[in-house]
Amino acid sequence: MRQRLAVEDPVEITVVRASTDAAPAGTAVLRLIGMLPAHWDCGQHIEEDRITVLVRGGVRDARERCAEALRDRALEGWVLEGSG
Repeated sequence: MRQRLAVEDPVEITVVRASTDAAPAGTAVLRLIGMLPAHWDCGQHIEEDRITVLVRGGVRDARERCAEALRDRALEGWVLEGSG
């Protein structure tokens, strides 16, 4: 008998441009994903002032890890949506 693996919904994290001096979205998403753990399965949707990162694989701390990455100077001007 085959065992069915549970397919979990991706965790969706949205970051927004908070400064006109921030890196362009295409650059910022590469930097952000590059700072996340390499074993995470990430996808992205990019708009001019908004980036949505989709993390699959049952990752529980994705939002916290993204918030930590956004403290890096390379991502200055980008913040988690809803963080004020």
